[in-house]
Amino acid sequence: MSFEVSVEDIDEVTKKLSIQVASERVSKEYESSLAGVVRSASIKGFRPGKVPRKIVERQMGARIRFDVINRLLNEALKSAYEQHKLDVVGQPEVDFSDFDTSKPFDFSAKVSLYPTPTIDNYLKRTIKVAKRSVTDHDVEKAVERTQESKAELKPIEDRQEAQKGDVVALGVEVKVEDGDFSRGEPFVDVLGSGKLSLAAEEQVVGMTSGESKEVAVVGEADHPNHDLRGKTLTYRLTLHGIFSRNLPTVDDTFVESLGFDVKTVAELREKIREQLTKQVDADMKSETQGALLDLLANEHPFKVPSAMIDDEIRGLVARYGFAGSEADPESIDVAPYRAQFEEFALNRIRCAIIIDRIGSAEKITVEEADRDAMIQRLAEQNGSSIEATRKAVLDKSRLMSFLLEVRRTKILDYLLANTNVEYTDAGDRDQAAA
Repeated sequence: MSFEVSVEDIDEVTKKLSIQVASERVSKEYESSLAGVVRSASIKGFRPGKVPRKIVERQMGARIRFDVINRLLNEALKSAYEQHKLDVVGQPEVDFSDFDTSKPFDFSAKVSLYPTPTIDNYLKRTIKVAKRSVTDHDVEKAVERTQESKAELKPIEDRQEAQKGDVVALGVEVKVEDGDFSRGEPFVDVLGSGKLSLAAEEQVVGMTSGESKEVAVVGEADHPNHDLRGKTLTYRLTLHGIFSRNLPTVDDTFVESLGFDVKTVAELREKIREQLTKQVDADMKSETQGALLDLLANEHPFKVPSAMIDDEIRGLVARYGFAGSEADPESIDVAPYRAQFEEFALNRIRCAIIIDRIGSAEKITVEEADRDAMIQRLAEQNGSSIEATRKAVLDKSRLMSFLLEVRRTKILDYLLANTNVEYTDAGDRDQAAA
């Protein structure tokens, strides 16, 4: 064998490989590479392929040695991974002190491994979740939002300054703490509604069309994104226009114009109640899943390689547009975003690994029926046809991630089916797990 490998455990996800490449293999690789360069070398004063070996070595030896070292490193590492069944993530940290074409090539590599924790005691756990239901008030607020979405907007021409209650058209960029601004997003809503941020919207009052300003606020304690609560958020706001609105009357004629396959106000309210109930049920299901995974993660702490965390952060930064819409995730510098996203990224990775490990322990696989059910669910969520959705998710570029999503969904459904859920009063938002 050309490679001798010894493995040293550093921690549960890190190993040090000490590898020696036999001198015969080193010499053979070097001579082969050198001969190839000699055959194709073109140096002034010599015909192609007729350059003396010594001159080629003198002028091109460093490049040849570099290529040989890289080839030997890659082949030796690949062999070591296969021989010792190592599931390596990220790039190895390679160290060597010398390379002599007539001697064995010794080097070491510190590698990170994909975590394989043992997850137990995950069935028949008890999770407490705040019970929520759809009230008449919720339905009426939804009707009002539907009414507002169909409001007739008219530019305000008799004044230039925005006032509370105006419908404003804003360009919004936001950055968290010392991060970068996200890509600009359009924002149209009633000024003072708090949809953007009450504190930020207060600063828009008095702005004139075309004016821009930066506004720093602190994320509210009830901000829908838990990771932004208490963080300094800087909004870059540009006011594009101010409008008044004329709300339509909510009657049967208005309802028929919506195209919701309902004809009366009563039917609209019933349809909205059904939709809100589905959303509440989905939210409670998601909350239960999150509580159970948090419980299991707390009971089964395990290390995660920094390479995995950094990759997850890059994905989050790219998804949320903090590095610009055209940024290549692989080229994103993680350092400016680590403080903001590291804890969130680590939790996402741990939860995903826990789900996968339970799926393996329970031998849960993806069947065609599971795949079809997910396609139907995605089609309903996106308002597209089943065939269009099927074509999109089964595309070669998305297939693996789609199948992984299907499998994890099936595993989570299995876990929930084997979890005891206790519903607390709606006013009690504290979750407990046992």
